[in-house]
Amino acid sequence: ENVKAEFNDPASAVRILVATDAASEGLNLHRTARYLLHYDCPWNPSRLEQRNGRLDRYGQGRDVTVHHFVSEAVADLKFLDHVIRKADEIREDLGSLNEIFDRATHRRLIRGEDSVAVQAELDVSIDNARGKATINADNSVKPLERGTREAARLEAMADEIDLDPHALLETLDTALSIGRQRPQLQAADERGLYRVKTPDLPGWRDVMDDAVRTPSTHGGPGAMPKLAFSPDPFLERLGQLTVFLPRRDALLMHLAHPLVQRGLSTLARRRYPGEAQVSRWTVRLGDVPTNADALILVSVEELAVNELRETFHHARLPLSRELHRWVRTVTFPVSDGELGEPLPHAPAVDQRPANGATAPEHRETAADALMDTARSLQGWIGTYAEQLTASLEDQLVVDHNTARQREDERYRQRQGELSALIEQSTLDRLEREIA
Repeated sequence: ENVKAEFNDPASAVRILVATDAASEGLNLHRTARYLLHYDCPWNPSRLEQRNGRLDRYGQGRDVTVHHFVSEAVADLKFLDHVIRKADEIREDLGSLNEIFDRATHRRLIRGEDSVAVQAELDVSIDNARGKATINADNSVKPLERGTREAARLEAMADEIDLDPHALLETLDTALSIGRQRPQLQAADERGLYRVKTPDLPGWRDVMDDAVRTPSTHGGPGAMPKLAFSPDPFLERLGQLTVFLPRRDALLMHLAHPLVQRGLSTLARRRYPGEAQVSRWTVRLGDVPTNADALILVSVEELAVNELRETFHHARLPLSRELHRWVRTVTFPVSDGELGEPLPHAPAVDQRPANGATAPEHRETAADALMDTARSLQGWIGTYAEQLTASLEDQLVVDHNTARQREDERYRQRQGELSALIEQSTLDRLEREIA
């Protein structure tokens, strides 16, 4: 640990790190190192990639130069040089082809086959793999344009589910503040970072200790880092690159983090009846179309189950071809006590500007509108559930037929392989008996 710390410290006098192959995994040396010398070359190119990955990784601000020894006099070194160069050639195009290289190195270095013949067959195998990896991409779209388009899709998805740093911060702070004064997340000195006001909150202490606190070296509770809800505090400029670099004093919150997961589950439980239940409807003041007295927004949670009450996952339904939303909000206009047709869909982020209503008359007006339209709302939900069920059943039939065809094809292929194996085995046995 001391050696690694010294080598990774730009102010240290240590400039050269000598290591066995044990250093090929688990080390991050890209902050200070950019030259790598392979004193020996492993037979498996994936091991070589593991070594290179200690330096040539995300966050490296300079070009990495890798050296290895070559000898015209030693056939094995010459062969390994060919394998390494081939692996480097195709890395960007095909990723990893370890099984092809493993087979070639085994034939040459273990079985001692002729290196020229093995190299020739290796090159043919690589060319065949290139042919199989050809992607029918839209060549009319430039990579930069395609990247911009995908970025726009991600932004649209974030708007759809109302996910941004502010929403994540508000959600976690709301969960932490249940039963106590808000806020529980206080802005720190540095922009974009927040401190937990009370790290030992009842019900939260375990997840704080396990998933938030920095591990302690003296046995007591570790330090409490600041929390960030966007990557901005972690971005640094290295040369011409802007890279994300972790910090010991700060932790990035995201949907999969245990602290956020605890907050989401805490809020979800309060949706159901019980001592800690909350109102399942709220009144807000916002823009209403000129031909409507009010708007009713109904959040529908879609859950498909089989006869055993097991849920379906990753279902793609024709009813919503772009992205199936498991939770969707449908907006109905209300005019003269009558429920109108649902308005065109709008992302959840567009519903943010409305403010909570505090005046009693506003709540009474909204309650009357909801009571007048309750039967119509229930009718719409029933019809919607029937349509969703029919759509899912149709899709299951399609998926079943597709899976059946795929399994039939695999069966026929395997049957042919077994028949050929049995035939060959029988011939071998007869030849042995004759001999």
